[in-house]
Amino acid sequence: MRRAILTLLFVAAAGSASAEERYINIGNDRVKLLACFNEVMVPAKYSVKKVLMEPARQAYVKRSTGRVELVEYPAVYREERTLVEASYKLMKPIPCN
Repeated sequence: MRRAILTLLFVAAAGSASAEERYINIGNDRVKLLACFNEVMVPAKYSVKKVLMEPARQAYVKRSTGRVELVEYPAVYREERTLVEASYKLMKPIPCN
């Protein structure tokens, strides 16, 4: 029993001694550095809906050469964007070197 307790004490002491404690100066204060993070900006998410403004159409066009061509004009849409989720900052953990 005594041997087990001593082993646990040595393991605990070795673990706390090997853990590196870093301190940094902020202004006039000396503070312990706990973790480091990288700030990542996550963009906003939108729901996009297409609204038809003008349908596709075909038309005959007479050229100066006298040739008549059938051309097609594509449909015209506008987008309605609805905010689903606002942008936010994500704190991503990084190693402190």
